[in-house]
Amino acid sequence: MGEAPKPVSGAAKALMVKGIDLSQIYSENVLAKLVQVAQKSSKLQAPLTAYPHTVAQRGPDAGRYEYREADFWTCGFFPGSIYTLIERSIKFPRVIDVPSHPPSQLKDQLLNLGRHWSVAINHMSGRTDTHDMGFIVQPALQKDYELTGNTESLESVVKAAYALASRYDERVKAIRSWDVAINDRYSITDMDENFLVIIDSMCNLDLLYWVGHIQQDQRLIQIATQHADTIIHEILRPDHSSYHLVNFSPKTGKAQAKMTNQGHKDDSTWSRGQAWSIMGFAQTYAWTKDTKYLFTAIECAKYFLRRCEEGNGKWHHPRVPAWDFDAPQEDEQEPLRDVSAGVITANGLLIIHQALQALPSEEAQNLAGANTDFLQVALAIVDETLDMALDRDFASLEPRTTVNGDGAANSILAVKESKFEAILRHSTANHNQHAHKPYCDHGLVYADYFFLEFGNKLLRAGYL
Repeated sequence: MGEAPKPVSGAAKALMVKGIDLSQIYSENVLAKLVQVAQKSSKLQAPLTAYPHTVAQRGPDAGRYEYREADFWTCGFFPGSIYTLIERSIKFPRVIDVPSHPPSQLKDQLLNLGRHWSVAINHMSGRTDTHDMGFIVQPALQKDYELTGNTESLESVVKAAYALASRYDERVKAIRSWDVAINDRYSITDMDENFLVIIDSMCNLDLLYWVGHIQQDQRLIQIATQHADTIIHEILRPDHSSYHLVNFSPKTGKAQAKMTNQGHKDDSTWSRGQAWSIMGFAQTYAWTKDTKYLFTAIECAKYFLRRCEEGNGKWHHPRVPAWDFDAPQEDEQEPLRDVSAGVITANGLLIIHQALQALPSEEAQNLAGANTDFLQVALAIVDETLDMALDRDFASLEPRTTVNGDGAANSILAVKESKFEAILRHSTANHNQHAHKPYCDHGLVYADYFFLEFGNKLLRAGYL
């Protein structure tokens, strides 16, 4: 593989799972980079009006986050990343190795940042104009409730679930994803004639299941499960690859077009869409325990992994997926990648692995086959991602104290900054040829979030 990451002061000690060194997921660098970005808005009055989205790798703005409006669907991921570190400071302090900032002190400082970044999300938790309520509220607000018991956060998560459920249509038997879809190729705006559902929607069902069980509301659970069934029947192809977007008729409930908005072509397989299917069906199985959904997650994963294997011998780091498995590559030895698709898939594979471990061995083998170790594959994806895409301009924390009015010294989070604000490089948000503004080969806020969340999943499962 490529050059090993350079050591950084305060990096986590070697943390190994199945022989793979995952130290950089838990390093001082990831903590310092998040603090570097978070503190720039800490003095702005909440609710914040803009949230981190992408980090250009070239051009005049290279290295710095481009922000999107606060109600953009990715707003939950940056505060969610802060909460992955809050969770570590509370539940897994052993992986935090920052001598100048003990975990208990870090918890309080990070919680102040996380709460500040969450105000806008609390305010928008009743939105009924988007299906992305899980992505918006779960990474920070659900975690805030689970870690601290904050009832305001719980109320917002519950409100978000019912807002999401309001978009369900009994005729289509699905939740409307988008109200409109507009690019340089098409303009779909009439909601009376069109009902748009995207594969990404699978990963917002977890919100309905969680709140459905918390509230003992079977209707939320039924909506989530029926939506998953509709995805199986209409968005997955027979080989378990996925369309990105299906347009249903709200009058008949029938699919009237199968297309893409972010992938290469309508009949291609956009790798991040396939990643959403893997993680979404794995989550659905975790709630329902219906092996139909585990089988579907496994078959979606096998398709993803087969397509990655096509890169063996053709280009380096083949487990870091091409942005679309069917898109032509300008450079056959250096395809355009989407790191976010890889780390999302790794999260899904870990859920699949844990599900299989809980089943009788014969049943697990019948579902997965005899030779697939999904944990090992997930780790291999992350290992190659670290080697290829970890930004090497590391940030670190510097000891610094202030003295308050009574003369007591307080340690503050001071950062030796990186020139590149994201943790990972080489994601591709949207490279569709008809997109108003294509984004490719950049840092991406949810690539970093799912990278950190994978590390926390390993901790929760006891692998570290």
